[in-house]
Amino acid sequence: MRRGDTQALRDVDMDVAPGEMTVLLGRNGCGKSTLLRAIAGVLRPGAGTVEIGGVPRARLSARKAARRLAFLPQAPILPEGMRVRDLVAQGRHPHRGLVRHWSAADDAAIERALRATDVADFADRPLDALSGGQRQRCWIAMTLAQETPILLLDEPTTWLDLAVQLDIMRLLARLAREGRTVLVVLHDLNLAAAFADRIVMLREGRVDARGTPTEVMTEATLGRVFGLDAQVIADPRTGRPVCLPRIAA
Repeated sequence: MRRGDTQALRDVDMDVAPGEMTVLLGRNGCGKSTLLRAIAGVLRPGAGTVEIGGVPRARLSARKAARRLAFLPQAPILPEGMRVRDLVAQGRHPHRGLVRHWSAADDAAIERALRATDVADFADRPLDALSGGQRQRCWIAMTLAQETPILLLDEPTTWLDLAVQLDIMRLLARLAREGRTVLVVLHDLNLAAAFADRIVMLREGRVDARGTPTEVMTEATLGRVFGLDAQVIADPRTGRPVCLPRIAA
């Protein structure tokens, strides 16, 4: 996979399992978003294949692919003046053909998505009247309305308050527990360690480490992948790793 004259991804071989949240980590420019966009079909790999449920992504039409996976990019464009409910309704487009009209099933899917993301109370408000965290929940609701077994999210917590980040990660973890395949790009190491079932760390376009948070979040791996001098301790409540950067005196 190339990005201009640069080889963005090299020899990437990974599986993402249903019922789990997998988090992609790595330095800026390491290929995280490029990999996610290749899986989503926004970019086409120069070599190799992306398979969805054992079917090569290239063999699926755009509509069929959109019924299997939903993709939320880093900075979705906010439609001016659009109401929350209308945005969430956009997620139903893959399920509508030339002759299929709006149905009660579409309305039910939208209501489920609004409730799941806790945005039903302001479903009739314009998006630009909401906070950043509320808007992000609305975008996630739109992906849920697609009713796909796979969710791809590129940095869904960036620029949000910590409490809102935690709410969104709890939501994604719950969706994974309910059986969806959730693949997320994050920058926050401790957020990833607290919620991920699996972590894949990329370094210079290659998979450097993969496994559970405990297996992957080690001082040696953090030093190699991020150039980070950090202590890794276990959270006394959950046992999950916590990264503590060492600050020079």
